Amino acid sequence: MHFRFQALLGILLVLGFCFSGGGCASGQPAQTSDAQNQLAKAFVLVQQADMAGASPEQIAELANNLNLALRYTNESASLSTATAAEALSLANVAREQVLFRQAVAYSTAVGAGFASALLVTEFHRIGEFARRLRLRSRQLD
Repeated sequence: MHFRFQALLGILLVLGFCFSGGGCASGQPAQTSDAQNQLAKAFVLVQQADMAGASPEQIAELANNLNLALRYTNESASLSTATAAEALSLANVAREQVLFRQAVAYSTAVGAGFASALLVTEFHRIGEFARRLRLRSRQLD
C-alpha cells in the first residue's frame, strides 16, 4: 500500500506541475491539451482502482503506463516546440536570402544604369581616349 501511495503521489505531482505551466509549454496545440486531459482522467481512474482494492502489481503497472504516457506527451510537446522554432529560423533565413538577392539585383540595375548613362554621354570621347593611349604606348617604346 505504501508503494501505491508514493507512485500515485508522484504521478499527481508531475501532472500538477505540467498543468500549472511550469514544465509543459503553454500554447501547444489542442492535441497536447487533450492528451493531458486524458492523462488526468486516467490518473483519477487509477486512483479509484487503488481505493477499490486492486492488486499492487496491477496498480504499479498502470502507474508505469501513466508515467510512460506522460513522458511521451512531454517529449511530443518538446519536439513540436523545437520543430516550430527550427521552422521559424528557417523562414527567417529564407527571408534574409531573398532580401539580399533583391538588394544585389537592385544594386546591379542601378550600376548598369549609371554605366550605360555614362557610356551614352561620353561615347564621343572614347575614340580620342583610345588614340591617346596608343600614342603613349608608342612613345614609351
